[in-house]
Amino acid sequence: MNFCPRSRGRPRCQQAALSREQIIERAFVAFAEQTYEQVSLRALAKECGISDSLLHHHFGSKQQLWQEAADNYIAPLMATLTTNLETLAANDRPAQALRQNLPQSLKNMVSNTAALAFIFREGDQNNERSDYLRQRYMRPYLNRLDALFNQAVLDGDFRPIPPAARHVLIMGFLRSMVIPAHLQDELAPHLSSPEQTHALIDHIALLLLHGFSQSSPPLLGATTHVQ
Repeated sequence: MNFCPRSRGRPRCQQAALSREQIIERAFVAFAEQTYEQVSLRALAKECGISDSLLHHHFGSKQQLWQEAADNYIAPLMATLTTNLETLAANDRPAQALRQNLPQSLKNMVSNTAALAFIFREGDQNNERSDYLRQRYMRPYLNRLDALFNQAVLDGDFRPIPPAARHVLIMGFLRSMVIPAHLQDELAPHLSSPEQTHALIDHIALLLLHGFSQSSPPLLGATTHVQ
């Protein structure tokens, strides 16, 4: 569906109007680059070459447009991550599947910087949108990772580490890729090219997996914890 506004007494516009998918794409980029509150539907409509009333007519509220953007761009990314994880889990021990999946998933996520920014723009908030992302997209994937991790613990391959500790390490690293804050200077050389970024991810994954491994030295003050 194309949106081409037509004013009374004027011929239909000659330029090709943006499709619904193109408008959602521009909305997705806007929500990734700015906070939800900063995104202006009027400015977005102007950028798309349509009236803000037409934008409201076809997409409803800003919240509805945000959700369509999430469903169009976050859903495929998480589906890819889940499919890759299940393929590895079906063909190897849980620990080995996780060893292969962690660097692979991190690289997939980091290569989608707009999706990461979209997620973490809302991740710092406690609202309907952040809850939607967590419950619909992030939590099912993390739950599957946790199930494989727990099986790897039972197999004697991984040490028991609280889920919160694992999630903080992984999600904290991903957040630093799009919102580096005080690490901006340190991370800049590693983000200068895909090769440099992948090398950094390999180092991070190696450190995490070494810490998870049962053969690693015990963590200072660590307690047995499986959940």
